[in-house]
Amino acid sequence: MLSTWVTAVFFKFLKSRLQTSQLFSAQKSTGTGRLGSGQSCSLPSAIAISSVVSVLLLCLAYLGTFQAMEVGVFDLLTRMSTGRFGPNTSTQANDSPVVIVAITEADIKAQQQWPLSDQVFAQLLDQLQTYSPSVVGLDIYRDVPHEPGSAALAQQLGYENVVTIKKLGLQGDLEVLPPPNVPEQRVGFNDFVIDPDGVIRRNFMFAALGNQRFYSFSLRLSEQFLAQKGIAITPERDAIVLGDTRFERITAHAGGYQTIDAEGYQILMRYFASGDLARVLTLSQVLSGDFDPEWIREKIVLIGTTAPSEKDLFYTPFNAAKEQVVMAPGVVIHAQLIRQMLSAVLDQRLLLRVWPQAGEWAWAWAWGVTGGLIIWRFTHPRSVLIALTAGFAALWIITGALFVAAVWIPFALPTIAFGLSGISVISYKEFRRTFYDAITGLPNRTLLMQNLEKLLNQPSRLPSSTVAVILLDIDKFKAFNESFGLQAGEHLLRLTAERLRQSLPPEAKLAHITGDEFVVLMGAIARPEDAVGWAKVLSQKLSEPVELGSQKMFPTVSTGIAYSASHAAVSYSDNPPGRRGISAEDLLRNAQTAVSRAKERGRRGHCEVFATDMRAQMSYRVGLEADLRSALERKELVLYYQPMICLRTMTLSGFEALVRWQHPQKGLILPGQFISIAEDTGLIIPIGQWVLETACIQLQRWHGLFAQQAPFVSVNLSGRQFAQPDLVEYIAHILAKTGLKHSALKLELTESVVMDKVEESIKVLLRLKALRLKIGIDDFGTGYSSLSYLHRFPIDTLKIDRSFVVGMGSPGSTDELVKTIVALGHNLGMDVVAEGIETAAQSQRLTDLRCEYGQGYFFSRPVPALAAEALLADEPDWGESEG
Repeated sequence: MLSTWVTAVFFKFLKSRLQTSQLFSAQKSTGTGRLGSGQSCSLPSAIAISSVVSVLLLCLAYLGTFQAMEVGVFDLLTRMSTGRFGPNTSTQANDSPVVIVAITEADIKAQQQWPLSDQVFAQLLDQLQTYSPSVVGLDIYRDVPHEPGSAALAQQLGYENVVTIKKLGLQGDLEVLPPPNVPEQRVGFNDFVIDPDGVIRRNFMFAALGNQRFYSFSLRLSEQFLAQKGIAITPERDAIVLGDTRFERITAHAGGYQTIDAEGYQILMRYFASGDLARVLTLSQVLSGDFDPEWIREKIVLIGTTAPSEKDLFYTPFNAAKEQVVMAPGVVIHAQLIRQMLSAVLDQRLLLRVWPQAGEWAWAWAWGVTGGLIIWRFTHPRSVLIALTAGFAALWIITGALFVAAVWIPFALPTIAFGLSGISVISYKEFRRTFYDAITGLPNRTLLMQNLEKLLNQPSRLPSSTVAVILLDIDKFKAFNESFGLQAGEHLLRLTAERLRQSLPPEAKLAHITGDEFVVLMGAIARPEDAVGWAKVLSQKLSEPVELGSQKMFPTVSTGIAYSASHAAVSYSDNPPGRRGISAEDLLRNAQTAVSRAKERGRRGHCEVFATDMRAQMSYRVGLEADLRSALERKELVLYYQPMICLRTMTLSGFEALVRWQHPQKGLILPGQFISIAEDTGLIIPIGQWVLETACIQLQRWHGLFAQQAPFVSVNLSGRQFAQPDLVEYIAHILAKTGLKHSALKLELTESVVMDKVEESIKVLLRLKALRLKIGIDDFGTGYSSLSYLHRFPIDTLKIDRSFVVGMGSPGSTDELVKTIVALGHNLGMDVVAEGIETAAQSQRLTDLRCEYGQGYFFSRPVPALAAEALLADEPDWGESEG
């Protein structure tokens, strides 16, 4: 029952982990928004998996699965600790209190009969008694007489120091009675306990049935021997006490055993090496007196057969693994049992002990967890192999050392738990690596596609329901990584994942499919507007500030939404019955197309819903990207210049340099169509450098032609350019190369560029100011800059975004906002430029507000260099109409 329950819990555990999209997620954010690093397998996961595997193995061990392996280890340790691979007795065991009188094949041949007659045993006992043995044990069944000599044998068996043997009729065996007229206190039962594999590893010492007490043959002999030394035997509830030594009875689950019969009082055998066990004499030697009588005096003498023909042979740990090794005779095994008891009482030799089962199981569990932790900690195959090998070696050394110290603990179970837990964690790590993202802990693209296919194949609960894919792409993520480093980027990804988890409805599934893209799957959407509403909620949640040290960031996401065929304006004729009309790959690609369209709009945080014409536009964009890579080499880029007018004097003061692409087939392409591509591909760096150099060369020419009215030129710097480590050096090089007066060049940056990394931005701006350049903030008022930082920037100009200028004089006008920006610039010692001026009223209103400069279609559209030069040569009246 226990194993069934644990197995059910284990598979429920795995199922829940396979199905949920939030398995082992990164730690929740603290007050500063910090998260723990993502891993393919977290520490709690490794411990949980190892523990479950260990518990399952413990359940199998409880059923006896590993018993054969455990006792095999016991045999090996017994052989190693005794130093010999065989219990062959020796004639040189001088210190042993046990002497064996062996009836060999030669003895049987000499007597020319078997069973030997009672007369032979009577003569043998009489001969031994003359040498004053302490105890004599007849380890041969004599339940029936074997004439001649029965009377003589009965007389010899009457001596108080003679112990005989009987066989108990247990488990259906026939009982073999002791010789007649021998009192019960000098009769012991055959105490061999044979394990299921036929090996003797236990000593059955004592049993009680009601008021009856049964002593084993070896215990009776030890009792007689110890009684002469004043040492008594006292049976207790859970032990046999010989003097001061307790022989604790083992349980059915001791030391790796699980299915044994542990009735009565049993102990584990701790074998002696052959040279320490007993001195051996043959029957012929004793009958002839061919030995030293001192060998017998005050010793325990065991009489038994060692002749192989009598088949009184048994397997022991020494020969259990090798059939060719001669098995041990029963009399030798009895000698082992007696020696074990006497050495424990007289020599304080430790008895073989075991841990409580709870301790053994805790030991196995600990090694199982250790195996899992090793795999969790190490990733390189060589490191894993070394660590696992060291673990196995340590387990073997500990087990062996404890066995030498007379403690037997399971080895097979903890070894299997150690290895199998490691394998399980490896498998889980591979599973996580295959289906989950290592940084965020979310499902990756592979698992997302499986979940999406499953959603698309499910029968719809509502006829009008659909599956929606919401794809969220973090804006400027690549630039964020380049500016703040990969660790900051990973932090932003983990924080984004956590915020999405907290904001999603329960039935939605979340995945992280690429570096900056997250996907939300929503099934059974009744109305497309529901997905749009959730997309807005998620976008708003993700726009909350992120703290990086002392800096506060305001990330945004571009969002693309795609629906399954029931709401999409496209059909697929090759879909199998029951599908919603679109494949998972197509649906995700539609969402990615919608995101690309959102980014093309040039507004951060924009959301687009997929429409069928987006595919064609996407193909156009891909072709444009391919052509853009060679546009610089082919000299297809050109600069246009939009005049910047001094509103006080209505004279031309300078130009803003704006790049155009003269495509050989598509004609003139405006920057709104290709600048975002350049930023995504990194081409914005060489394009920006070309714009800067070309503008400086052109401006230097105009300074030579129009020295009296030398204009300035404004050049826009992208975020990637501003993040270049050699930006200042490059600009200084261009100025030196062209010979342009430094103050004639104005660099314009958007609020988002300088606010992404405030402290670093201030350092770069100060270095640029050291070149005596002019610096302006473009599109002021549309970003997220903090006014507390603005005074720290070495800025010369604020440029009011055209959206504020266009809104002047209309319902809900922006007049007050414009007025505030102009006043703010002036209070900070800055010039103010208004862009997007389209009417005379706007121009006049800005003039009244003392705005220094203006640009827009009211004055002039951007024009090529020659047209701009003509404006400088013959300046029109800027105050009346478009130039």
